[in-house]
Amino acid sequence: MEELAKKNTCSNCNFSPLEFAFCPSCGQKKLTEKDLKLRVLVGDVIESIFNIDNAFFRTLKLFFLNPGKYVSSYNLGERKKYISPIKWFLIANAIYFLFPYINTFTTSLQIQLNGLIYSNFTRGWIEAIISSSELDSQSFHVQYNELTKTLSKVFLLILPLMFSGLTFLSNYSERKNNPLLFHINKSLILHSFLLLVILCLLPFTYTLILYGSEIYINDKTITIASFVLLNLYGFFLYRGFFKTGLAKNIVRVILLNFSFYILIFTYRFILLLITLGWMRFF
Repeated sequence: MEELAKKNTCSNCNFSPLEFAFCPSCGQKKLTEKDLKLRVLVGDVIESIFNIDNAFFRTLKLFFLNPGKYVSSYNLGERKKYISPIKWFLIANAIYFLFPYINTFTTSLQIQLNGLIYSNFTRGWIEAIISSSELDSQSFHVQYNELTKTLSKVFLLILPLMFSGLTFLSNYSERKNNPLLFHINKSLILHSFLLLVILCLLPFTYTLILYGSEIYINDKTITIASFVLLNLYGFFLYRGFFKTGLAKNIVRVILLNFSFYILIFTYRFILLLITLGWMRFF
């Protein structure tokens, strides 16, 4: 133990002679006898918590209170202050799949067959695929649902990428000031809000408040509330991002709302094709 503390060579990059508290080559701290004691472990835990606090809680605060400032600041280079939008989206994605109150992005085969706008057009060839498989209908449904749940975790990133493509094209004239990456970061945060608040927090709050109560709120009410919340959040997220007049911005919002729900169905259709293809060829 003492020999390790007295070592004159960096344990990380083998720089020698190591005469300072930190290695001038890689920056690693030189071990001392104090670093080999158990209390250092407690200090590392506390330090890790507060290091997370600086970035995580600052991001969390702005994510809810001022999302436009969060993404704009990150886009303009303030990277150490915040968690990146892609990491934040992955966190939201993980939470959503751990607590899936509404399975919007893990559409079951039964819903694919009967519950979507394109179901009448796809039902025939889906049933033909089921008939030609070696599985009975029930086993096919079970295997499909398990696989699509796994694949959706990977391919959910498609949705914010598609939406950012739409916002980029709708503001193409400003592409020098707002490159595609800026649109992607905005879209990632919008979809993080969709996952965390609309699909997790809102249904959870609804269940918690009305548990054991005779009050009933139907799916239509939740859908309207979700629509309003998503638009309000989108307003504060994109406020000042599009440098056009009020009339054009209103038209853009209407078109993006319509396009967003079309993208949801497009995503579900793509996931259907990927899942069926995976089951057939792998």
